[in-house]
Amino acid sequence: MLIAVVLLAGCGRPGGGRPGGAQEDARSGATGEEAMWAREDRTDRAIEAVEISAGRFIDYVQSSGRIAGSREATVVSESQGVLQRVEFDLGMSVTQGDLLAAFDERVERLALEQARAAAESARVELDAVQRSVDAGAASRNDLARVEAAAAGADAEYQRATKRLEDRRITAPIGGRVARKDSRVSEGNYLPAGVNVAHIVDTARLQIQLAVGEREIGYVSPGARAEITMETCEPQVGSVSSVAAGSDPQTGSFAVIVTWDNRCGDRVRSGMSAEVRIEPNVEHEALIVPTAALLRRQGETVVFVIENDTASRRQVVVGRRVGNRAEVVDGLVEGELVAVSALSTLADGQPVEATLKGRSGELR
Repeated sequence: MLIAVVLLAGCGRPGGGRPGGAQEDARSGATGEEAMWAREDRTDRAIEAVEISAGRFIDYVQSSGRIAGSREATVVSESQGVLQRVEFDLGMSVTQGDLLAAFDERVERLALEQARAAAESARVELDAVQRSVDAGAASRNDLARVEAAAAGADAEYQRATKRLEDRRITAPIGGRVARKDSRVSEGNYLPAGVNVAHIVDTARLQIQLAVGEREIGYVSPGARAEITMETCEPQVGSVSSVAAGSDPQTGSFAVIVTWDNRCGDRVRSGMSAEVRIEPNVEHEALIVPTAALLRRQGETVVFVIENDTASRRQVVVGRRVGNRAEVVDGLVEGELVAVSALSTLADGQPVEATLKGRSGELR
């Protein structure tokens, strides 16, 4: 009889028989996970933590791209016909003005001689009419007519000169031949508009990088850059230009880095490279690892470790780059914050923290 009375008394207590029960949870204002922890065994939870410290917010801006010559030119045929001479091949070094290929130019040369004779004749006639006008023997209308004829003859002479020049394909810059059209061969017919060759000046190289909006503020023209390639030792260059606007498709900003080629033929246009750019000089900032940040009820919070207890605290962060964020408010240097088991931590929970280092020094 005594046993039955005790059981009934326990079932009638609010909270399922535990002293305080749900009412005690309501008075404490605990969240669901904290109430769950409050009902569990209060053993210390093993976590990892870092000590909040100041440091350089960013050590370098890193990106990758493909190497190109600082000067590159695609040679396009501006005439058509059968190639009589081809004076270049893939990989060959050329200097500006070197002959690459030539068409038969006999017809164009004859046309040039005719145009030159016509232009000279027109100038002689113009001089004669000018003297007649000065002597009153010819009218101004006569002068205007021969002036127009002389101008037309001179224009035709310039066109004939250009047609003859177009029969010879020359190198617009010095460098090495990176590409050659398969149709470029002696005896082959070559139409106009063919990309005959692509020439790369490898004495000085460049690489275009795509930098995100979070990092672009740290990049400025003249900044030192280190270029790493698989085929050569790291090279040192500098930022030559930074885009004023982003790419509408990717949202990234173009940054061009240039350097003198000290690797010779080991580096060629089209190879890939990694680039690290030294950021603008900046003051140290208080750093918190992004692994320590949580979003709770629209707020950014961390778990601060005090007296072996996890205490939830709201913080305000600013810039974020990679796994680091700048502390604006809510933390001071020297405090410990949890960086593991965040999803299972509760405010006021006992913890056993293992220190992983100082936040300003972690990478």
